[in-house]
Amino acid sequence: MRVVSFSVPEWFPSYDADGSDGSDGSDVRPPAQLTDQESAVFLCLATGASNAELAAELQLSISTVKFHVGNIRTKLGGISRLQACLLAALAREGSRLSDGGAAAGPR
Repeated sequence: MRVVSFSVPEWFPSYDADGSDGSDGSDVRPPAQLTDQESAVFLCLATGASNAELAAELQLSISTVKFHVGNIRTKLGGISRLQACLLAALAREGSRLSDGGAAAGPR
């Protein structure tokens, strides 16, 4: 099984299991180690699709998608699904730019 490493940006808010903002003074976050299947689900999260839509797109069962989404959220520091979707969008944008794709136009 191949593992893909993904780093959460330091500026990205996360919450500890106790509900605190996790600001204990250490902003260093180790990279999350996602499996190939988790990486595929993670990158598809960028579209904001439901579990059923992700399952259809990736040809997985809905329960498998739920399992992977839960693992992804845990590995990325207990973030919400919305935060995972935002990080996935950032990851897709970053990979598109680093793969020699055209940069986005002015904003």
